[in-house]
Amino acid sequence: MPVVFPAAEPPFERFSGSGKKRALTWNELEEQVQQFAQRYRGQVVQLSPPELAVALQELSELTQALALAAHLAEGCESSSLPTAIPAEAEPEMAWTKADPSWRDLERVISLQSQLLFFPLELQSLTAVPLGEPAAETPQEREDRPSDPLAAACAEPELRPFRQFLCRLLQQRGHQQPEPLECLLHQQYPTGRLAWRQLWQVTLNSPAALPDHTLVQLGTPSHWREQSLPTHASAEIRWAAYQRLGQHLEAHADLGGFILSTLIRDHLWEAQWRGYDSAADLYLARHGLTQTFLENLLEGIRDRFDLFQHYYRLKSRNMGRSIRICDLRAPWRDPVPPLTSAEATSLIWAALQDFCPECAAQAKPWLLEVGSAIEADKPNRAAGTAFRPGETEFSPRSGETGSGGSELLLKVLAIISQRLRPEDPQVWLDLEEMQGSSALLPRAWGVQAHTVFLQQILLDHLVASAVGSPRMGRPALYDPEGQTAPQRWRERSGSLQLAQALLIHHLEAQLQAVFYQSLIGRLELILYRSGLPAWENVATYPLWVSEEWLKLCQELCGDAVELLPEHQFYWVGMPELFLRPFSAYQASLASLVALACHRRYHSSPRNFLPHYLRWLASPPGSLTLEETTQLLQADLSDPGGVLQALEELEHWIETLEKLLEENPDH
Repeated sequence: MPVVFPAAEPPFERFSGSGKKRALTWNELEEQVQQFAQRYRGQVVQLSPPELAVALQELSELTQALALAAHLAEGCESSSLPTAIPAEAEPEMAWTKADPSWRDLERVISLQSQLLFFPLELQSLTAVPLGEPAAETPQEREDRPSDPLAAACAEPELRPFRQFLCRLLQQRGHQQPEPLECLLHQQYPTGRLAWRQLWQVTLNSPAALPDHTLVQLGTPSHWREQSLPTHASAEIRWAAYQRLGQHLEAHADLGGFILSTLIRDHLWEAQWRGYDSAADLYLARHGLTQTFLENLLEGIRDRFDLFQHYYRLKSRNMGRSIRICDLRAPWRDPVPPLTSAEATSLIWAALQDFCPECAAQAKPWLLEVGSAIEADKPNRAAGTAFRPGETEFSPRSGETGSGGSELLLKVLAIISQRLRPEDPQVWLDLEEMQGSSALLPRAWGVQAHTVFLQQILLDHLVASAVGSPRMGRPALYDPEGQTAPQRWRERSGSLQLAQALLIHHLEAQLQAVFYQSLIGRLELILYRSGLPAWENVATYPLWVSEEWLKLCQELCGDAVELLPEHQFYWVGMPELFLRPFSAYQASLASLVALACHRRYHSSPRNFLPHYLRWLASPPGSLTLEETTQLLQADLSDPGGVLQALEELEHWIETLEKLLEENPDH
């Protein structure tokens, strides 16, 4: 009989004296890792499917705890870990937390190395099925038809971990014995930590921004980075852009050296593991191939005209040319603030138009979110400064979608994650483990669903604005089913609100689809070109800058003015240094959302059952390919990408029509 392993206390089920969950201390985290290793090392082959599900859940929770520790090493949040600094020290000390984070990240990586045995043992399950002893003759093993790891992917108890198991199955054959894997794991972060240190200590310092922007914004350094591109002052945007560009140029030689060293390491690892390219090495971790990436990028490249179309429209309405530093500059009047009741009422009405089943499911969550927003109001009125991650409802000042539209987007993002929770993170690769939480992209599936629901909300807003609801429901309702006040009905139908939200949506999707695709294309160029000869290392940064500027010029055409400083912006891209071949995820999320929305409007009766089945499927149970097939959003060839981009073209044309309706604002 197989051994029954008791479930250990989950890493996040620790509480402070006030009853609130807290992060583990280093000693607690180390103890959890050691206990896991003692229970399961050498025992994976004996686990039955239910026992394996328990172990994978525990590994997932340990992974989350390690990821949190890695993020806290960046100083993103306060905790019981020793790297945190007191809140009152920000923003003055936001850029001084470098030395402890090096040691703490190394400690996180060392702890994760102790867990490497588990996925490696799972990948080696080729001899006996799960739950049976390894007492078979070589001939019996050879005659056995089933693959235990493949069989595990089909077990009902393991459905929440199926995506993880399928990835292990795909990567099988590229792994090495555990001692070699641990050695590589321990040595892996050197170059990435060097870049992160360069960025955190030098590029993110107060010297990287003009003095007058520091005075006007008065926020921590990473907040400044987020708000400056959407600052209302063209002078401040340009000055900050120039200063940062000059700072990047000053460190381009060091950035080029770090980048070329990392590329050498990635090419070596791909060859060592038996992959055809470095792109295949990293994409395999997400169940993709280089061919998929190339088709995705090629389809996007064929519609660069959409990017240029939008910014010509923006230029005409602003009455001035658009510079590269003005891509997210605000260009419409902000809408008045909304109350939580108004925001939740509008979202509930939009969900009713789209899918009554989803609206009924979201109803209690909308009430909960509305109550949480109201509870935050006293803190805001008292002038309490919220830090990143402290509350779900705190707005970032200066964003394009300011005012009421920002509150709508935040509430909608929360409802999106409640309707379809994020897939469990059973194991994070080092690219995902390192880097601050501010730099880590959201999982593509979560982002795709949020973008899709944004379009559903836009459907309702645009229909109300023009007075002809597309889905035949002109009245608005609050989550309790009562008719909303006349004042709110008038506001929801205003062109101002529809325009603000649509502009925010379009600029976010243009950034995700087109600009992020340039990073992917740059990576393919860098890795295909190989490494520079030793005597040409000094000119390598200039060559990278030239290639990056060529890609940007192709995208911008004559619609956006490129500035000289932009050629060095590759030095500050975490995708190149921390997460190779990951930039596609933002493009993929937006394209899947656009494809779903197009499919929904072409045939709602056909699409909705597929969408509801996807919502009902356990998070983590579907691969990317299965998800896109279920949602009828196949992007495996350039043709599918082009069809999705036709929906983006529809939204640009919709904005033009709205501007014609109300040209004076």
